[in-house]
Amino acid sequence: MSHLLDVNLLLACAWSGHADHARANRWLNSTAAFATAPITQMGFLRVSMSAAYGASFADARTALTAILQLRSHRFLTDATQADSLPALSTSKDVIDAHLVRLAASHGLKLATLDGNLCKKPWAASTAENPL
Repeated sequence: MSHLLDVNLLLACAWSGHADHARANRWLNSTAAFATAPITQMGFLRVSMSAAYGASFADARTALTAILQLRSHRFLTDATQADSLPALSTSKDVIDAHLVRLAASHGLKLATLDGNLCKKPWAASTAENPL
């Protein structure tokens, strides 16, 4: 099964200071196929440049490019419409619901480190922690 990588899994793969870096890279290098999308790539850059990681734009882009150049990567186009999202109770779920719908629309699972997301009824069959 192929996966769309969530921002948190991309961060774990890219940055050696991440607690799950070694496990995430082992998983990524063993998977036959994975995908990213515009929103996950931009989210990776945004969070990488935040105070939590402190990367420059150039360093964040270089780290992302290294992941995107893996032979098993594919880029997803994104035509997800807001009206395809399930009823949500908090604004914090909007991007997660979008990623779940995007993954499902391409026949993929959403690979995430967010255990709470995996438990949401609207995400349970699509979002999973692959580690």
